[in-house]
Amino acid sequence: MKKKQKAGFVNSFIFLLFCIALFLGFKINEKQKWIELPSIGTWLPYENWFKFYDHEVSASIQYHHLVDDIYTNGTNLCASLFDGIVLKTDETSVTILHDNGVLGIYAQLEDVVVKTDERVLMGQGLGAFKDSLKLEFKKDDQKLSYEEVVKL
Repeated sequence: MKKKQKAGFVNSFIFLLFCIALFLGFKINEKQKWIELPSIGTWLPYENWFKFYDHEVSASIQYHHLVDDIYTNGTNLCASLFDGIVLKTDETSVTILHDNGVLGIYAQLEDVVVKTDERVLMGQGLGAFKDSLKLEFKKDDQKLSYEEVVKL
């Protein structure tokens, strides 16, 4: 009986040491930046697990076609059409993989306010633009028009 108790204690102690080492490793990595780890919240759409919010139809962003892939929306704020993950940002564009599988590229921006790997919600501001912005959408390697995308 004492051997089993001793073995249980040793196993518990080893597990505790492992947990402490793992915790310390994560904390040291935060400071040293040895490995870039995405936070869990950026890749898991946890806001869809509990539907405590409603998207109002009148609150949805609507862009108006000007020419080719150039659009405007009556303001100078560029907002995401759907929920998704920011795949890439630079000084003038944001690329988002939306939850519905559409890859959206919002370009000709002046002030990008989101970061790579950030989770964005429908209607969330991505940045500002001067007079117009360029919107490109793809799904399954096929280009989609804005009109096709809003019907999805």
